Amino acid sequence: MAVQTRYHLRRATLDDLSSVVGWPQTPTELRYLFPRAQWPAEPLKLLEHLANHEEGFVVCDSERILGYASLYNPKPQGRAWIGHLIVNPRARRMGVARYLVTALTTIAQERYRAKEMATICFANNQGAYDFYTTLGFQNEGWETRIDHRSEPLKVFRLTKSLPTPA
Repeated sequence: MAVQTRYHLRRATLDDLSSVVGWPQTPTELRYLFPRAQWPAEPLKLLEHLANHEEGFVVCDSERILGYASLYNPKPQGRAWIGHLIVNPRARRMGVARYLVTALTTIAQERYRAKEMATICFANNQGAYDFYTTLGFQNEGWETRIDHRSEPLKVFRLTKSLPTPA
């Protein structure tokens, strides 16, 4: 008997991305997702940005899109990055982000034989930092990014070693 999961993962379509760009609810959320975007968001610019990521994925249930993230810059037998992770405001705190990170990690391991996952987390986004550390990510250091006002933003590079497949 097959185990049913309430979520499934698939490649993002342009229609999906059109929904995703409307999810940031505040200037801070938009900044975390797109540091160079201005509030209010310009959906076409955000859509174009996300569409340029060839490995964008959505998590869905039977009725709607619940989350989005991209898998980018995977190095065979090296590091793969998770970016632009966002959850539909109506689906937050339901395990969607955890499902996304786990699914992208599996893809990175199976397709690229990745040995490490990485992401960035804004220094002032304690909720995201706590989430990633709960999943086993560790702080590798920090760097500075520039936002749309040319102001510096401190971000942490978070990494997680992956087990070597048997």
